[in-house]
Amino acid sequence: MKTLFPLLLIVLSNMINAQDIVRIAAHNSTEQAKACADYICVGKNDEATIQKVLDLFAKSPDVGHCILLSDGTYHIGGFYSDENFLQPTAIRIGVIRSLVIRGESECPRNPNGVVWLVDSTAYDNHDAETQVSVLSFSYKNPLNYNRFSMKNINITLPDIRHKVIAINTYNTGSAILDNLALRCEGSGPGCVPVEGLVGVRGSSINPNGVGHHWTDIVSWGFHEGFQIGGEHIIAQELLALKCYYGFTFGNYDMIDAETMGERAGGVWEHPITLINCAEEHCASLPLFNHCGAAWKMNQRGYQVIDMISHTIEYRDKENPTLAPILPARETVPGTWCGNISFCGNLHASSLENAVDVPFWEKGSGRRFLTRNSAHALAGTSKERLSYLPMYMQQFFDTDLNKLLIYNGEKWVDTNGNEQ
Repeated sequence: MKTLFPLLLIVLSNMINAQDIVRIAAHNSTEQAKACADYICVGKNDEATIQKVLDLFAKSPDVGHCILLSDGTYHIGGFYSDENFLQPTAIRIGVIRSLVIRGESECPRNPNGVVWLVDSTAYDNHDAETQVSVLSFSYKNPLNYNRFSMKNINITLPDIRHKVIAINTYNTGSAILDNLALRCEGSGPGCVPVEGLVGVRGSSINPNGVGHHWTDIVSWGFHEGFQIGGEHIIAQELLALKCYYGFTFGNYDMIDAETMGERAGGVWEHPITLINCAEEHCASLPLFNHCGAAWKMNQRGYQVIDMISHTIEYRDKENPTLAPILPARETVPGTWCGNISFCGNLHASSLENAVDVPFWEKGSGRRFLTRNSAHALAGTSKERLSYLPMYMQQFFDTDLNKLLIYNGEKWVDTNGNEQ
């Protein structure tokens, strides 16, 4: 009996209807892994082997399916046009209700784990303006149909010059993404990734309360590390590193699958929550773009974004533009709302959080309660004046014996008098 990943199989048996569990080994997997595998890749166009399994799964779409990948390197050699997909895609997931794709190793940042390596020749059949996806879903999926889980995978792209979405959950009912490493070679200071290069793209679907869960993902060297949309997303421990934008919200259009017409607004209305996420050496703080059902009458937006214990590392000399970090901003100020607590530092050698870390562009973020967690709630005038305050921040000044409020221009007391 094949016994690859015995403990994982026990866990999976409690998660899915595991009638279809297929094991795939890479060309450089161990001999033991190959002996246990149902399919063995050859080290060239390995996406074809994975696709063969997915196409078999699609013949029984209402059964739970699982692909287990042995440690090794899987070479992605092409992106393929398909009438059921919005973009050319290497690994295409059709109408399958429940699908799990898992790598053997718990350490995807280790090159000895499961690596999907996109070869530079994979782009040969597409012009530079064509955006492609490494993995995406058919737009013919019924609303909330897919339940997708992906874990322990490293996706490595050969450069920062091509418009690629590493993981595209646009047409997914819900996506559970866990322990993933997404990296672009050639990223670093002064190396600006091309617009359209995205680590993870969120959904366009109303999940009716059954949401998306993203955990422990690194996006390294993308134009947008995490392109978040849809609603009911809970994300924790996401790290955007050396990206232009670490995080964007609503920064893609929704497309009507029936008419294939574009409708502005990549975000709906219900909460999106980020917990203990971080952006380091990025060129810009979050961008808040389309909000709500903009194609409908009388839609104001007011999409809720909560960012809890968000971490920022300002690195003007280490980010892709080698220029001062752009502040967070709303394309249309006043259309977003929520709560943001953050901390950050300004120097590479710093081991403590700074009280003068900026966040919002002037005029943006007025419907958010934003707080630098390093700020005290009360203290002396000298301490208060050392802060870079947030809009409507409160502080009890013990020298003045007054509660003060920052109105976006100056500190005032509760009667509006400048202090």
